[in-house]
Amino acid sequence: MKFVTWPRQKVESESKDKAKEIRDEVKKKLAKVLDKILICDSQEANQDIYDMYGILLKLQDLIFTFETDFAKRKREKNIVDFSDVEHFALDILLNAEEVVKKYQNKFEEIAIDEYQDSNLVQEYILTAISRNNNIFMVGDVKQSIYKFRQAMPELFLDKYETYAKKEARKPEEDLKIQLFKNFRSKQNILQFTNLIFADIMSKTLGDIHYDEEEFLNLGANYPAIHQNEKIEIHVIDSVAAEENEESEEGEEEENIVDVELEAKFVAHQIQKLVENKFQVWDKKQEKYRDIQYKDIVILLRSTSNIAPIYEQEILNLQMPVFSDSSQEYLDSIEIQTMMSLLKIIDNPMQDIPLVTVMRSNIGKFTDDELIQIRLADKQDNFYTCLQKAKLSVENELKSKIETFLQSLQQWRKEQEYLALDELIGKIYSDTGYYNYAGLMPNGLLRQANLRMLFERAKQYETASFKGLYNFIHFIEKLTLSSGDMGAAKIIGENDNVIRIMSIHKSKGLEFPVVFLASTGKQFNLMDLNQTILLHQELGIRSEIY
Repeated sequence: MKFVTWPRQKVESESKDKAKEIRDEVKKKLAKVLDKILICDSQEANQDIYDMYGILLKLQDLIFTFETDFAKRKREKNIVDFSDVEHFALDILLNAEEVVKKYQNKFEEIAIDEYQDSNLVQEYILTAISRNNNIFMVGDVKQSIYKFRQAMPELFLDKYETYAKKEARKPEEDLKIQLFKNFRSKQNILQFTNLIFADIMSKTLGDIHYDEEEFLNLGANYPAIHQNEKIEIHVIDSVAAEENEESEEGEEEENIVDVELEAKFVAHQIQKLVENKFQVWDKKQEKYRDIQYKDIVILLRSTSNIAPIYEQEILNLQMPVFSDSSQEYLDSIEIQTMMSLLKIIDNPMQDIPLVTVMRSNIGKFTDDELIQIRLADKQDNFYTCLQKAKLSVENELKSKIETFLQSLQQWRKEQEYLALDELIGKIYSDTGYYNYAGLMPNGLLRQANLRMLFERAKQYETASFKGLYNFIHFIEKLTLSSGDMGAAKIIGENDNVIRIMSIHKSKGLEFPVVFLASTGKQFNLMDLNQTILLHQELGIRSEIY
């Protein structure tokens, strides 16, 4: 690709310099893209395909062989997974006509919700047991988010484009009923939504041309005064955000500085709304009233990494907040501390859990004191250092060590005869840690987590496994397998706190004030960087190294 050569006549003008600057910038950006795309000519590309053909045939054989052997092993163990159930059902319906007729006669109507997320297996099963005139499907292709689970919005779109509207429908044609009224949002929200999607959604991006026929229309009965309310857009311009490059995984790396900046801004905006007694419409009372914390939600595309940052900024301004993903249960500081204590009760010769407990509010040791203890013996484990440090440190630290060791020794004796939940309950009482956790930020949640640990231990003791060691081993296995027990839930819909949640989890909920935050991220294209890509129509694509 070559740019057209500019005229050679000499021109002295500021516009010329500006034009050259723009042209050079475009050439630079284009070269960067082309270097990634145009990496070979058509002959080399075709040769790659020929070279891969034999390899992909071997891969196909391997997959089929694995499928056969895997199915055989599962039969031997008498187990099936959900996918097996689907395919077994489909196999029966494709090969047993009497079964098909039985189910066709059994069901008067078949109703399918979230049809845009159906896959081919589900489509074949439901089509097989229908009578072709008794299926009712509801869906919205704009909400299709499960392509990674083989969902095929094309099934929806095919029917959407071929079914006829009531006024133009012939008797033999399938009926399309369009439901475009929105009964939750105000006119300003809908107008803004339509404006954005009309610009970005098309057949090639989003599978549908978003025009006036697809617009969301006001269905809610809000007073006319609402029509003057406006959408606010806040753009935070940061150099760091502009310089962000895509990571090797294909998704833009989270810039913590930018997230903190945006979280701080959102927190202050909320504070202003509350202090200025922003007026919100109360549906139940049918009148305006002062805003409350529970009227506010912060929506994020993903909450796992950045929700805690938003949470902390809001807590810094002394406002109540709750996030479903505040912190994974097993990673929370209170559970980590208690699990560390249980570990050293079982076996005190573990340095990291021991130091964790000593630095916590349970041990109350300072970093300087821990250094003094370690200097008592630089080679041995920390528990031995404690024993030796008693003989060499000053009286105040000596007393602290003795008190800690006596408590530890007492709990080690008690774990031999107390039930696990009773031991945990006694530790809460002896250390005062439960009350201390209640004084920490989000204290109610932390206390709920500690109560849940107590209940988990109680449930565990009623099962076939018993004892402290087995319980610790169970929790460790859960952690290593990336599992989690789920944080305690401590709020109801009427609790007066600011919510932080993902867009996905907010489905079906309504809030008078919504902050749609962290919208500056790039699309996640990580799947496109895999060595092997599968497509239901195009087949297999692979790379050669």
